[in-house]
Amino acid sequence: MASGRLLMTMCDAAEKSRLVSSDTAALANAATTPAKTGASVKKDPDSPSSSYLYNLAMVDLGIWGDLALRTWVNINPSTQWANRQIEPYRGLPFGTYLHSARPRRQRTLTGPLDPAQESLWHRVQVLSSLESEQRTDEQLDCAFLAKLPYDVRLIIYDMVLGGNTLHLEAANPKSRILHSVCRHPERIDNPGVHIDCSYHSAVQATSIPREDCRDATGFLPLLVTCRKIYSEAIGSLYNGNTFEFTQNFAAFTFLKYMLPPQRLQSIRHLRLHLRIPRHPNLNTRALRDWQDLWTFFGDEMTGLQSLYLQLQMLQPMEAHIESTSDDEAEDWIRPMVLMAVDARQKRGCKVELETRKVRHEPSKIFQQTTMQYPNASTDEVLSLTCTALHQRIRLSLG
Repeated sequence: MASGRLLMTMCDAAEKSRLVSSDTAALANAATTPAKTGASVKKDPDSPSSSYLYNLAMVDLGIWGDLALRTWVNINPSTQWANRQIEPYRGLPFGTYLHSARPRRQRTLTGPLDPAQESLWHRVQVLSSLESEQRTDEQLDCAFLAKLPYDVRLIIYDMVLGGNTLHLEAANPKSRILHSVCRHPERIDNPGVHIDCSYHSAVQATSIPREDCRDATGFLPLLVTCRKIYSEAIGSLYNGNTFEFTQNFAAFTFLKYMLPPQRLQSIRHLRLHLRIPRHPNLNTRALRDWQDLWTFFGDEMTGLQSLYLQLQMLQPMEAHIESTSDDEAEDWIRPMVLMAVDARQKRGCKVELETRKVRHEPSKIFQQTTMQYPNASTDEVLSLTCTALHQRIRLSLG
């Protein structure tokens, strides 16, 4: 009953918001009429979507609206039926991860020892802090650390920890994420050859390769040698390898929940097979999640030098794209173009999209459009780029 009252309260708030805001009212009216893009949301008078659920779905209340939809499913006798009813109003699968706060770390990250940490003022700050101090020692008795220059040590770390393509996957959203080193990096675009890579992830250890475990990656021993080596070498693990994900939940659990921001910014190369069950323009939640995805890539993964996304679209989304006019698709194409162009200009990051084995490079399309229309404004070039990119995606679907 408490869940029911909570849902009714949030739905009433959504109804009041719809009546007060003319923009929201226009959005609700537009949802009852088939859009020019071919998407339509039918209003069934015999279903809950004709009253509270419909009003709630048409008003994006952020996390509260998502909570209300989940609550409505949970209090229904038939979960399967309820899920079918709210399907047109759901966001995208990765939205929950993007909008969740990172878990608080139990201790701060270990960093290189700063000479200033030996000062009296620093010691007073440590004593007044609620967190314990994380320190590294110079390890002067170690010939590797005392005699080899720091630049030479970095080269060694890169040779030991870097230069690999890592497949990361999990059995389900709650299970442990396992990694395996790609055995065929030269054929990374052919998923069929990576079956043996996945097999070895179940038996592969992170210890050094030895007689009884020749397939060990060797990542762990060097990193756990001592705190100073860890602080110097951990960057090579993230900036020296390519990370590939084939599951949404594994990718965003790793990127949003497991990695702290400092490590996330160290990733240079990311490959993601992105499953998209519904079109971003289907409703406001899906569009919000889609825009936030590209904001995440652009603002939080600031170290990226290459980003490859294979868009795995279900049939309803493909049908939506094919029925949409190219010059009316800017709402969901523009975030991709803006991120790709900005990343290319700031740090030379190459962003590639793939649909049906056809690759698209938004920044290159932007450059070509700029040369084709030299007198056009930046906003006009962006609009023309969005039109061209949508046309290429639509044609790739056959």
